[in-house]
Amino acid sequence: MGMMAVGWEHDPGPPNRDRHRALEIGELAPDGYGTHAETLGLVGRSRAVLELGHRIAALAPSPATVFVHGETGTGKELIARALHSESHRSERPFLPHNFASIPDSLVESELFGHAKGSFTGAHADRPGLFELANGGTLFLDEIGDASPSVQSRLLRVLQEGEVRRVGDGRVRRVDVRIVAATHRDLAAEVRSGRFRADLFYRLHVLTIRAPSLRERSEDVPLLIAHILRRLSRRQRPEARRITGGALEVLVRYPWPGNVRELETALERAVHALGPGGTLTHDSLGEGLAAVDVPVVRERAENLRGRTRELEAEMIQSALRRTGGNRTRAALSLGLTRQGLWKKIRRLARDEAAAEARAVAASIANARADDAPA
Repeated sequence: MGMMAVGWEHDPGPPNRDRHRALEIGELAPDGYGTHAETLGLVGRSRAVLELGHRIAALAPSPATVFVHGETGTGKELIARALHSESHRSERPFLPHNFASIPDSLVESELFGHAKGSFTGAHADRPGLFELANGGTLFLDEIGDASPSVQSRLLRVLQEGEVRRVGDGRVRRVDVRIVAATHRDLAAEVRSGRFRADLFYRLHVLTIRAPSLRERSEDVPLLIAHILRRLSRRQRPEARRITGGALEVLVRYPWPGNVRELETALERAVHALGPGGTLTHDSLGEGLAAVDVPVVRERAENLRGRTRELEAEMIQSALRRTGGNRTRAALSLGLTRQGLWKKIRRLARDEAAAEARAVAASIANARADDAPA
């Protein structure tokens, strides 16, 4: 996607990457963080985020296993939590487990529990995550790193709904919804023999794809505002403004580590500032400061204008799908009926204002053409 940024004003001063006026953090997200920010925690107004929110809402009520595909740092655990919070299991536990963060020797005990004396250090009976999450949701992250023996035991749980603690012959019934994820190409892992095909198919009942940050670069300003405000609540030094040059770099950068990398970069930059400081191009650090961003000569495209276009398109699509029924359209968009009506009226005002400006411009051009040479 092309660069998207808030409309900072042109400054005819000497060419440099930070010559545009500094923006207040609130200007990056003047109307909030998006349709699904409050309900699902998804920050963004891009088509990718809107579609992701609708997909989560559609799959959440199902008890079936969900597999979340996506690159590292795209928020796969956030999606799993949203699936849980929108399900009938929301009052029960949500527990995450990351296979990449725990040694293989401890994984089986962590997931399935153990009996007292089953190994050195097992001083008491201990339930595993499957028992602790009973009635709720268990998020298995980086499941592509699971060992063959753990894969075998996971398959039994998914097939039979039963677990056995390490060193204990007793079978315990569990009712747990599984959400799994990995950054690996799990189909390729199956072809290579490193991952069980039968477990692969058990996990891929329902699927969700977490979009990369490159696919939704128009959400970067909203994410910047969200992350900086969250950092300030953690008593980090507060950044109140960001220059146009710094914002342009952050929007244009490809972010191979996605939102997690963006958050790390902003936290690093904020720590280099004094309280109430301004994020500049140079404060972003050597890696980002080296990004080649051409100097903007004209007014940048207005973020709010593009947001209005996307909202109008989504509302029109929802109304078409529901035959003009505003209540059903509002529900499909994650809005109240009153909220949808307010958006429709605001969009109508914006369209009328745009038409008035276009008429005024055409009159001015006509007068210029009629003026004597």
